[in-house]
Amino acid sequence: MVGIIGKLHPSIEKDDVYVMEINLSKLLAKRVGKMKYKEFSKFPSIKKDVAFIVNKDLESLTIEKQIKQSAGSLLTNIEVFDVYTGEHVDEGKKSIAYSLTFSDSNKTLTDDEVTKVFNKIIADAEIKLGAEIRK
Repeated sequence: MVGIIGKLHPSIEKDDVYVMEINLSKLLAKRVGKMKYKEFSKFPSIKKDVAFIVNKDLESLTIEKQIKQSAGSLLTNIEVFDVYTGEHVDEGKKSIAYSLTFSDSNKTLTDDEVTKVFNKIIADAEIKLGAEIRK
């Protein structure tokens, strides 16, 4: 155990308040390998969402790998925010929606730069994964 975390009892505080105590000596003694860090970019990021309709058995990890490969270094974060099956999605298919974050640590990206990469992500997913854009 390297620490504790807990929520204050409602008799002490009405709002949700959490407290945490960590023993850094114990925590750092447990680390394995070199610690890696990446400096935050000074430049703004651009977020875009995309939803693909794919075969139900296609794993999200496979789609994410394809998105990362297509996007290159401008894609700095990818998150699944919705998985849907049901009305308006064919039997044997599912819709997976991703939030994509694009940024460059050396400059502010233009809309054209991000749109070019975003369109490549979509085209590659359609060709390589049989995905279609959910409208």
